[in-house]
Amino acid sequence: MPNPKETGDPDVVIVGAGIAGLAAALRLQDFGLESLVLEAESRVGGRMTTDRINGFVIDRGVTLIGNRFGRMRQVARRVGLEPLMQPVGFTLGLQDQNGCRSYRARRPDDIIFDRRISFTAKIALSRFYFDLLRHQRALVHGRSDRSGAIDTENTWQYLSRLGTGGEELFSKIFEPGLRAAVGGSLATASRAILMQTVWNTLGGGFWNLTDGVDRIPEAIASRVPVLTGVCVGQIEYDAHGTNVTAEINGQTQSFSARGCIIGVPGHLAPKLCAQLPSWIAEPLARTRFSKIASAHVALKRPPKSPFAGYGFADPKPEGIGVLELEHLRAPGRCPEGTGMVSVYFTDTEAFHCLEQADATLQARAVEVVEQTFPDVAKQTTFVHLIRWPTGIAMFPAGRLTEMTEIRRRLVDWSRPIDLCGDYFDGLSSEGALRTGEQAAERLDSRLGKA
Repeated sequence: MPNPKETGDPDVVIVGAGIAGLAAALRLQDFGLESLVLEAESRVGGRMTTDRINGFVIDRGVTLIGNRFGRMRQVARRVGLEPLMQPVGFTLGLQDQNGCRSYRARRPDDIIFDRRISFTAKIALSRFYFDLLRHQRALVHGRSDRSGAIDTENTWQYLSRLGTGGEELFSKIFEPGLRAAVGGSLATASRAILMQTVWNTLGGGFWNLTDGVDRIPEAIASRVPVLTGVCVGQIEYDAHGTNVTAEINGQTQSFSARGCIIGVPGHLAPKLCAQLPSWIAEPLARTRFSKIASAHVALKRPPKSPFAGYGFADPKPEGIGVLELEHLRAPGRCPEGTGMVSVYFTDTEAFHCLEQADATLQARAVEVVEQTFPDVAKQTTFVHLIRWPTGIAMFPAGRLTEMTEIRRRLVDWSRPIDLCGDYFDGLSSEGALRTGEQAAERLDSRLGKA
């Protein structure tokens, strides 16, 4: 393939304009390297996109940005979004047969003083809090390479070791509260994922943007070269650089560069680049994502509820992960005087959300909203559906350790290819962003030695 230095091509081609790929492009810019980002969809952001309908601002994937998402905050400020950044309160309500319990972000004492939680569970909770503090360095998004000691068992195994109190915490708090966050049942997720999620979200609190989370990827994309509507079919590399073959408006086009960063879901990377060695290709081919659908129910007035998030401990509505009240979750999401409840569906053995017809999901969402908040019965104005066949990366016990080994070997790899994405690090946009920056740093080091 031709030498990119002699053809005027970019230094690096990045495949995928999610937050990981865009962060990689911005970081390469810091090193004086010119990048070109290729995106198959018509807009950037991946799962960090936003729909705007009739005055409602509907975040499609990422909805919560934690106070401990330090790099996300720095990048948002760098691209001029500080006027839109606002701290937000968040209270999670959990419904069971005895009523509704509530827990505020950054208030771990709420569980301790909850009289409906047993003393045994509170003892188990104190052990859990101690473990959070003891392993906090491993819980920083982007640094799951430190999580090996807590990636050896799943959440259920870990909490069961804490006795009946741990099992109570699982059934009454963690499973109903975090079911949607992990894309399904929490039981089989790595203990590291449980701890990472609690530490960085409910443990740290939240901030958000007044006009949708997509402002961050859109602002980055305004500063780096991006082509949308580009369907990449093949990525090749040799000692001189890389070549990306893609289709644009029905025409085949090639993009040569000194290097390439692959920022697509993990299982797709080996399909695009058949040359990837087995130590990369085989683990990435096993990447699994949850399937998610959400129905966003617009209301003439907001429900009479103080909770921004709403989960169900017992009984559990089939296929319902969590409800989010958009008018409370973040500023600027609903027109004045109105409300919106987002219903997040997750797969169960009896309910497969992506197999359901639109009308079925819409009717089910309205039913759940009206049963949960009777004061807004017959107040629905429209229901907006979103489907994610590639939802949230799944991390059973040992998966983060497997990804850490790939990241470790990438540091010493000599080829002009690198990779990034949330599947490397955990369940957050912050982790995805950091893996993009890390890929850019590794590739810059490699190209500087070439």
